[in-house]
Order: sequence, then structure tokens, then C-alpha cells
Amino acid sequence: MVGYEQFIRRILREMKDKTQLVVRYHERTKHHPNRYARSPGFLDWENEPDPFRRYEGATVLPLPLGEEDPDGDYRDLYERGKNQFQPFTLRNISKFLELSLGLSAWKSYGGAKWALRMTPSSGNLHPTEAYVILVLSESNHRGGVCHYSPFLHALELRAAFDERLWLRIKDYCGGSGFFIGLSSVYWRESWKYGERAYRYCNQDIGHAMAALSFAGNLLGWKMTYLNSLSDQDVGTLLGFQKTDWIRYESERPEAMFFVHDYSEINAPADVPREIVDSFGSLSYIGEPNSLSNDHRDWEVIEEVSSAAEKERSQVAKYRYREYPFPEEEVPSKQAASVIRQRRSALAFDARTALPKENFLAMLDKTLPRDNAAPFDLGLGETSVDLLIFVHRVSGLEQGLYFFLREESHLGEIRRRCRQDFLWEKGDGKSGSVGLYFLKRGDFQNEGAKAG
Repeated sequence: MVGYEQFIRRILREMKDKTQLVVRYHERTKHHPNRYARSPGFLDWENEPDPFRRYEGATVLPLPLGEEDPDGDYRDLYERGKNQFQPFTLRNISKFLELSLGLSAWKSYGGAKWALRMTPSSGNLHPTEAYVILVLSESNHRGGVCHYSPFLHALELRAAFDERLWLRIKDYCGGSGFFIGLSSVYWRESWKYGERAYRYCNQDIGHAMAALSFAGNLLGWKMTYLNSLSDQDVGTLLGFQKTDWIRYESERPEAMFFVHDYSEINAPADVPREIVDSFGSLSYIGEPNSLSNDHRDWEVIEEVSSAAEKERSQVAKYRYREYPFPEEEVPSKQAASVIRQRRSALAFDARTALPKENFLAMLDKTLPRDNAAPFDLGLGETSVDLLIFVHRVSGLEQGLYFFLREESHLGEIRRRCRQDFLWEKGDGKSGSVGLYFLKRGDFQNEGAKAG
């Protein structure tokens, strides 16, 4: 009994140490008014990372491109059940990947040329890579572990299933659905952002999750986060332990999802350990291409990544409230068109005002809802609320606002805030928990410093 208690105390101490390391990283990599977080301080164009991962020697399975986009308007990106289920064919998987992680355009300027993608990314650096694990029935391949190449719009087959594993996975999935895994290449971000790269990689994983959830919903598909898997499990499924990575260019496993019919209530929420272990016996083909000729070592990124590594756990299920969507919001654009025309906002004229109804509709889309993309992946409890500097919103007084995404947070947040805040409930319900007016005034300078 004494030995068990010592073991538990040691585990708790290690968890505390890791948590403190992550918190120290967060504090260390904040920008401050008198200094920026550590970074290279310049752009080393000679060693700009290749934005496209390739596995040289892997079998390339081209995906059909230029197919007709799924039906559905803007509202259909969010609500489940409005889009008819489409079968899990390569043609539909192609649409799914193109509308989430594919290329949307090419741009050129001054002799340079670069790609834009459907999903946003900090600095357009795209540290996120995607892998598909699927059972094929319409080709000569049984299926296996494939890397998605947005440049080629193709699957690179890294490991093929033997018949025994093929049958086990097919039986476990019920023959309807497939897995998609995400990873991060820290070097793509640290090349520009230095120590803050870990922050941006996590941000981009969130972008990819949302993009995949939206695209899947247009096909009548839902993604379920397999939250019991450890990072090591995900790495095993993707063959990372058997990949000869170039130093500083390795990929870190982030998350694994099961893609299934949105109406399937008993979809797998885990991958049994024996199936995970079976992936360790597969032969993985293809050498990762070199991304840069030279690198800079940012040790703190590896430290925080190791400290935050996820261990295997019990399956956790989360439920959110079923807020109604605003009735006055009238969809007017095709959903796929909205996705394809997404661009990052680079400049504002400092004059144009945003209509209040549009502002409230934007806030409303940040609310986690059951049976609505993208937050019903099953990632966890709602833990982020929004402090907003309102400068030019017609119908709203200029000032500081707080938007609660979870009403149970209100008491604790008020206790931690300044006593002179007003906490006046706005008229911005819009199906939401609430928008609170905290303080009147022009906060443009404070907003710029905070950004």
C-alpha cells in the first residue's frame, strides 16, 4: 500500500512539473509592450521551409479533381442533418480533402509564387499535415495509411494493409467510415516565429479540425475525436516511429478522428490497443523530403511539446447546449463558394463600420452546439471566452465587451476582473449566452497593443 501511495505521489508530482513547464513556456513566449518574444529577427529566405511534404518512393494514388461541389448553402456548413449522406467513395473523400485542406489559388509577385489553401494558417506557413487511414473496396488496393498531398491532390500510400489487418479494421469500423490523423511540423513555424512556433502550430491544428468538420458536414459526415488515444498511439498509427526524419523536420502527432455518417450514434470513439499495436508491424514506404538546407534549434519548443504530450486515457464524451441559430440570418451563398473564397484579412480602412447583426452572427458561430459543426468533435469542455474591443459596430456603443461562450463561467470571471466594469447585458443574445458591456471608451490603442 505504501508503494502504491508513493507511486501516485510521484505521478502527481510529475504532472505538476509538466504543467508548470507549459505555463512557463506560455509566459516566456508572450509579446510585451517593451519586447517581442524570441524569434530569428529576420526572414532567412535561403532556408524558407518547403510548404509541401512529400514521401519519395511512396505509391501515389491520384484523387479526382474539379468534381462538382456538394450542394448546400452557408447555413449548411453548421447544422447537422441538413445535408444528405454521401457514401465513402474515393470521389467523395477527394471532395472532403479538397474543400478542407486543398489548394484554393496560386499567387505571384516579383518573381515569387505561392499557394493559398482552403484552410487558414498563421503566416501561410501551414505546419499541419494530414493522413488518411481507410479501407478501400473500389480499387486494387485494400487500403492502408496514406499521406494527403495538397500539391498533387493525391494520397501517398505509405503502408498497405495485409488481409488480416484489413479485415480487423473493416470489422471494427463496421465497413462505413475512415480515420484521419493530423500532425505538426514545428520547423515550418519556428523558421519565422521562433519560440512562439508551438503556439501557432496548435492554432493551425484548430483551423484544420474546423475545416475538416465543415467540409465533412456538407457530405453528411461527422468527425469524432478519438480522445482516448495517446500521442504515441497516433504516431504508431501514422508510422512515425518507422520514419527516418530529417533533424528538426520531424512531424509530431496531434490528433486522430473517425469520420462517419452523421446519423451514426455508435461510431467508434477509440482504437483498441491491439489494433494500434498491429500498425507497428506494418512496413512504411517513402522518405520524407527535405524542407530546408539549414535550421535553427529552438529547444524550448521540444521541451514544451514533450511536457504537453498526451497519455492514453478513458474515452470522454462531451455534450453542449443546443442553442437555436438566429432566425433572422438568411443564407445567401453556396457553402463551397464561401470555403473557396476564404482569404486572410490584411488591411482595414479604419472607417467602415460592421453592422451589428453581422457582428452578433459572428459571435454566435463561436458557440459550441450539439449536432453542429465544428465544435461537436468532442474535444473537451468549453474553456475560452472572448474579451472584445469594439471600435466600429453600428448600433453598439464603442468600448470593451465580454462575450461568454459558457454562462457558468460568469461568476468566476467577474471575481477576477476589475470592480469598475459595468457588466451590462447587451441585446446580443442571438441564441447566445450573452454579450456584456464592460466599459465605454475608445480602446483602439489598447487593442493594438493586445494584438
